[in-house]
Amino acid sequence: MRKTTIGFLLLCAAALISIGSPSGSSQVFNYFEGGRKPDLEIVKMGGGLYLAKGEWGANVGFFVGDDGVFVIDSKTTAGATRKVVKEIRKITSKPITKVAFTHSDSDCFNGYDVYPATAEIICSLRSRQELAKGLWTFLEMNAPSDIYSSGPTSMPMPDFLPAVSFGGQLNLWFGSETIELFQYGSAHTSGDVVIRFPARGVAFIGDLVFVHHDPLIQRHKGGYSFGLVTTLSILLKAQPEIRTFIPSHADPIDRDELGAIVRSIEEIQAKVLAMVDEGKTLDDVKKAFQISEAPKAAGNWVWPRLAETVYQELTERRMPEKMPTIERRDR
Repeated sequence: MRKTTIGFLLLCAAALISIGSPSGSSQVFNYFEGGRKPDLEIVKMGGGLYLAKGEWGANVGFFVGDDGVFVIDSKTTAGATRKVVKEIRKITSKPITKVAFTHSDSDCFNGYDVYPATAEIICSLRSRQELAKGLWTFLEMNAPSDIYSSGPTSMPMPDFLPAVSFGGQLNLWFGSETIELFQYGSAHTSGDVVIRFPARGVAFIGDLVFVHHDPLIQRHKGGYSFGLVTTLSILLKAQPEIRTFIPSHADPIDRDELGAIVRSIEEIQAKVLAMVDEGKTLDDVKKAFQISEAPKAAGNWVWPRLAETVYQELTERRMPEKMPTIERRDR
């Protein structure tokens, strides 16, 4: 069994809003208090595809194929991930043979070593690099900090060696099912992977979308808001058409909802770009988007505002790096 825990650094940033609004009330979380742990719920998506919601951490997807089970992401804790595995066992006796990760954040990765050691682990090459460096992640839910790590910073994972790490596109034939994995470029991080079931019109999109929140761009991991728009636009144009998009921290959304989110991001980017061209400062941007300072209290954190991130990207002239090539390793 693989034994490693990814740590977590708690950050303070600017305010949370509902996507599409010019402003919104600041929602402040406190990592000393945390919220109520959501109950685990298994949702049938049809045709052997399931979604495990609740507990601490990201949504976990799994597909029961002809001869095995394909799993997407894990929960934040080993205990929560064991609950998911237990639910899978109730549905099928087929073994978990492949586990793919949408990105490297703690809330979708920390429980990975609960999965069978015989399962083939798949992630993007960039995610593998981020994990090897031990890069920290933002809080993405109102959870107590001690579920991540007792330490203040993240730790590298020298013993994590996926069976497949890739860049670009990877097509898998899982029994009679085709599963497509895409890593289009920098978005939420530099290593985001979209996992698509083309025959079912469903795609698991990780943290590319936060419903009712501004997008979260992890700039220290190579995240890039303009790359995010490119990726989401590609998904909307994909053929055969994707009808259902499953984020890590929300219920599934449809094409109209995703299209509205993309347009909202583009509107914010265009407004900030115009302000940069006019020589406006970051304080001017905060005023225009009604961004207030975070309340001063121990343990408080608030969601980063997209307008500030876009301003930083434009003024620093950040550009995404070249896509990595496929790399395969024996276990």
